Order: sequence, then structure tokens, then C-alpha cells
Amino acid sequence: MPELTIFIVEDSPVVLERLVEAVVDVPNARIVGSAEAVTAALEGVRRSKPRVLILDVQLRDGSGFRLLKRMRAEGVSRPEMIIVVTNYPNDDYRSASRDCGADHFFDKGAEFDKVREILLRLGQAA
Repeated sequence: MPELTIFIVEDSPVVLERLVEAVVDVPNARIVGSAEAVTAALEGVRRSKPRVLILDVQLRDGSGFRLLKRMRAEGVSRPEMIIVVTNYPNDDYRSASRDCGADHFFDKGAEFDKVREILLRLGQAA
């Protein structure tokens, strides 16, 4: 069974901690890295080649969308699943998320538990 490797891009320490807690008991899952900025995230994803990328929209030095565009432009392997999480779940962000190739788009406030549900399904299917 292939390991469910996860890279998290989140600039809020509180939200990062919540995401780590959401992953802790997902079968066969392991966090392989995290970053709070686009450049560090790009290098981390390139190096760790995670199966899942969990990504905030607003980052210290840009946006999660910028990261996804740079990954594509620089030939960084696309993770099997990209999950975007945000405190700004408006239609523009939802559209941009889809245009950048994200598989899921969740509101951090109202839909945080859906991130865990997706990971549990992936972990069981692995």
C-alpha cells in the first residue's frame, strides 16, 4: 500500500496545527513537509513529491494560485490531489482554484472537516 504523503502550505501557525491534527490518525498518512511561502513551498513540493498538497490561498509572499502556476511552469510534478483551503470562499477564488488545477476547494471555517474526510478516503483507497 503506497504511503499517503502530504505537504501543507499554510502561513497561519494555528491553522497549520489544525491541519496536522486532522492528518495524525489517517491510515498510512505522513506529512512530508510544510511551508508558509510560495518559494519555500515550491522547493518543498519539488523535493518531497507528495501525493497530496494542502494549500492556503493567501500566503506571506503571494498566493496558493501563484504556487500552482509556478509548479506547472517549472515542471514540478503535480501531486495526485490538490486541496485548497481558504477563509475567503468566494466565487472568484473557487474559479481560480479550479483553473489552477485544484481538485477540492474548502472554506476553512465551515468545511474544515471535509479535508480530513478526503484524506481518510484516500488513505483507505491507497
